[in-house]
Amino acid sequence: MKNFSQSQLELASEILQAAKKAPYYAEKYRNTPQPQTWDDWYRIPVLERSELYDNTYPRSESMFTGPLSDAIISSTGGSSGVARTIVLKREEWDIFCDRQAEAFRRLGVNEEDRVANLFVAGHLWPSFIGAHETIMRSHCVDLPISANIGVEEAYKLCREYKPTVMMSLPTFFVLMADLAKKEGKPFEGLRLICFAGEQMSRESESYVRKWLGVEEIKPLAYSSGDCGIMGYQSEDCGFGEYHTLDDFQLIEIVDPETMRPVGPGETGEILVTSLVRKFHPVLRYRIGDVALWSGDGKYRLAGRAGEDFKLGGAYVTVGEFERAVSEVDAFSLNFQIEMCDAGNRMDLVVSVECDNPAGCAEDARRLEKILSSRIKDIGGGLKIGFFRRYEVVPVELGSLPRNPITGKIKKVIDHRVD
Repeated sequence: MKNFSQSQLELASEILQAAKKAPYYAEKYRNTPQPQTWDDWYRIPVLERSELYDNTYPRSESMFTGPLSDAIISSTGGSSGVARTIVLKREEWDIFCDRQAEAFRRLGVNEEDRVANLFVAGHLWPSFIGAHETIMRSHCVDLPISANIGVEEAYKLCREYKPTVMMSLPTFFVLMADLAKKEGKPFEGLRLICFAGEQMSRESESYVRKWLGVEEIKPLAYSSGDCGIMGYQSEDCGFGEYHTLDDFQLIEIVDPETMRPVGPGETGEILVTSLVRKFHPVLRYRIGDVALWSGDGKYRLAGRAGEDFKLGGAYVTVGEFERAVSEVDAFSLNFQIEMCDAGNRMDLVVSVECDNPAGCAEDARRLEKILSSRIKDIGGGLKIGFFRRYEVVPVELGSLPRNPITGKIKKVIDHRVD
């Protein structure tokens, strides 16, 4: 369990006081006194993502503590829910970029590196311009390629300009690895891949490392469009593990029912309070990720809140499907699970990208068997005729629908809740 300091409580209390200048927060925290102890802080109501969507720009300015000027407006992109708009004053944006650059340099990046910025630009999404600021503050050679031009053109440019470092979403790196696998040739001189925007699984990391020939794969940081950087890695961090930035963000891990801190070794939801943003504050914000404390000042991510879904009589995680897909070499790790009701039965279709869909029928049947043997509710459902249709469908590389802003694939489409 994290030991919070008195100075953090004082900073958080200042943010609460500033927030009350905004009409929305003045009403939300009308009966909330300034916290004197951490127990007082834990009684403060949490901030839901739906609140951030409904009550901020351009729908409303009621979360702002002053007039809108000298600011940058950005959006989360909406790949993990409805897109939410965040507004940072210029000095707040500069602080975020400075902290992001510090995390980047901790990964050993220096002025001799050529860094390919392969994030998505446009639609108010801050990733590309934030990465650009990070690269420039690190005094590297900037290759502003962008994912917007498409994976094949980006792949060709990286082949030509030979970056030593690449930055993008895990989904985009899997696509790059698909192309390198098809060509049978790793990248020359590529020593580091940095990802952000979503978590990279062990299976995806192994796949990308194998086919791109990269030496190291590291998260650029733990960050989001809603909150900015929330954690950084160092040599003593394990897979998915991050250090807190105690003077920049207050990170809580809480029981989702009580919103009180979890105990040692317990998993809970992350709440984030920015300790520097006073124009458009976020306090005890449910970012949507699950984690546990792994040491004083370090935590380990454990997935997305709500990432699991009901199948038959039990909950199943996307990770179980990903582990199965990773065992079939013909398939990419870009896949999509689609479910719908069929009377008293159901359809379960797993679409998986691959280089040669027409030649992968046997691989599809193999994956069907792996899934049905690993996931008991698939195997049991097949025995009792629960599924009207159960099928793995090979599809062309890059053909699965992606978020037009972020490029992420929605891994689960559940028509049963439409």
